[in-house]
Amino acid sequence: MNVNYYQDTAFNSKKRYHLSPESGDNNLLKKSLKLGSQKLPFSNPINEISTRVDIENKPSLMEKLRETKPKLEPFWDHEKLIVERSSKWFRLYYFLSALGKGLIAIALPLFTLVCLLLGVLNEEVFTLVFFPALQWIFLPAALLWLQVMLMDRGYWTPTWIMTSKKVFTLNRKTGMVTLYKGNGKVRYSHPIVEFDCVLVSMPSHQGLMNYNLMLAHRYSGSMHGIPLSTLATPNESVSEYYRIWNMILCYMDVSQPLPDCLILEESRHLDPVTAEYDRKTGRNPRYWRDMSEEEYKATLEAIRNKQQGKPETGPELNIFSQVS
Repeated sequence: MNVNYYQDTAFNSKKRYHLSPESGDNNLLKKSLKLGSQKLPFSNPINEISTRVDIENKPSLMEKLRETKPKLEPFWDHEKLIVERSSKWFRLYYFLSALGKGLIAIALPLFTLVCLLLGVLNEEVFTLVFFPALQWIFLPAALLWLQVMLMDRGYWTPTWIMTSKKVFTLNRKTGMVTLYKGNGKVRYSHPIVEFDCVLVSMPSHQGLMNYNLMLAHRYSGSMHGIPLSTLATPNESVSEYYRIWNMILCYMDVSQPLPDCLILEESRHLDPVTAEYDRKTGRNPRYWRDMSEEEYKATLEAIRNKQQGKPETGPELNIFSQVS
């Protein structure tokens, strides 16, 4: 391992870390455990990925973004995982886009049919109702829907609508986990070994169990956790949350190569441990990126099928010395 690349605070599962006394009974971990949540231990990462993380990404989309926006930085690379929350204007914009899509796909055909039927009786329906509605309602809706479709494909992105604020970051190089406030300022930043991973379970109004994965800081007593669940689609299975935790451990552990997934492939050669691993194993540096969309879907499906019945994480690791 290149000792000059990683900082002293970087997480290495082959080391032993000092375990200090926890903060009082009022900390986030203990409150969560009292409500029936599960504490997921540190474990030896295995070569498994969560197929639910970054599920919207595709090789063709990545290549198109590289062509249209060569300076765009990925949210996850060899150094940092950055999770951001879009602005309220962006969410409103997407809501209006969905509304525009509904107007064009559903309301416009019905509205046209009604106007045609009424126009047989009164031709003024077209001049007084149909054409004004096309101009002031359906045309703006169509333009809004078109713009968001182009934006999803990497074109025509208004910068004012794409503003966002950081939620949290994970830094492989330093081992630090940082949570941000709503205004974008740092709430806290600590090494990952000072966090416990918790699978929070809460029943919904329908009686179904909902799950969330988070990191709770062991010592500060902060009631604000790191929402790891935002890395995947909502309400995943319990086994998938275990795989997400395994993937995070693999990413943060500098004794291990980076997780082998599409989003991290283009920066694997920049991480010393991963570059050495790939050199020894002869890994194809464009294994994921050269797949067609159909091959990519089939590969993820094959991985999911292969994962059925297999352990989601490696054996538990005791990386801590005794509490002093």
